[in-house]
Amino acid sequence: MPRPLLFALLSIFLALPVHAAEPAPLRVGYMPVGDCLQFFVAEAEGYFKAEGLAVTGASMKGGAVIAPAVEGGELAVGWSNTVSIILAHAKGFDFTFLAPGAEGVAGTNDVHALLVPADSKITSVKELAGKTVAINTLGNINEAAMRALAEKAGIAPDSIRLVEVPFPDMATALAKGSADAALTLEPFVTDAVSRGVAKVLDPSPHAAFGNPYLIGAWFAKKSWIKAHPEEAAAFVRAVTKASAFITAHPDKAREILRGRTKLSPELAAKITLPRFPEKLEPAALQGVIDVCARFGLIPKPFAAGDVLGR
Repeated sequence: MPRPLLFALLSIFLALPVHAAEPAPLRVGYMPVGDCLQFFVAEAEGYFKAEGLAVTGASMKGGAVIAPAVEGGELAVGWSNTVSIILAHAKGFDFTFLAPGAEGVAGTNDVHALLVPADSKITSVKELAGKTVAINTLGNINEAAMRALAEKAGIAPDSIRLVEVPFPDMATALAKGSADAALTLEPFVTDAVSRGVAKVLDPSPHAAFGNPYLIGAWFAKKSWIKAHPEEAAAFVRAVTKASAFITAHPDKAREILRGRTKLSPELAAKITLPRFPEKLEPAALQGVIDVCARFGLIPKPFAAGDVLGR
């Protein structure tokens, strides 16, 4: 080929636009609460897109619902409280926590609280024997917490009747008398208390799990991670960036949370947020596993590393 023609063709080729690879689609299950702030930040700040992911979020009511969707392939990744995944692991599911999530820290990051109606005469957990307590779903971290609270109070765990009530409906359940207490989380704790609907019976209902403890995190099936290593790694990087952003820019993170959960500016500024670590630490999960075993939610304890990492 004559050199002038070769140079002409090369010039045309170099002038053509370069098309980036299409973003990898990823369907993710989450809850519209502060514990999932990493997801909202990663979307708002473009971290998913920067990592080559086209993420579609599915808002759901809890890990006990999200886990079956991940198992069935409806979701690739989901957010779950730790207990739902611990129970699933004990039953032989191949779930593993993929990316760091939310940690509770006593005194600074207590995002859960046990509430009673504002006019309730109940002053201790012991007085909940024979009463009804609302939790968002059975078989999750809040059921384990209630069992631990009952034991500490000297009453039988099964003496408290647990009923499923979605977090947004718990204040109404307390006001109507269909629940004597409710174990809820932010922003519903601050909202109910500030409106005078409820008062706090126990500000640290998850204390039995340790300090800090892993409230919940992002998980996937091990088989999915093995088949999609690039997407899995990209998701971890995006969520880790979001954790760093929340730590560095707490006010902006709260503004993002307000936009995604329709909180008022006043409420968004007042609620307690969990701590968002940049790595999964076995010590923050082991206490939760041990509590689950102690109360018969799983047959026996196992090492936290069995459900951490890829």
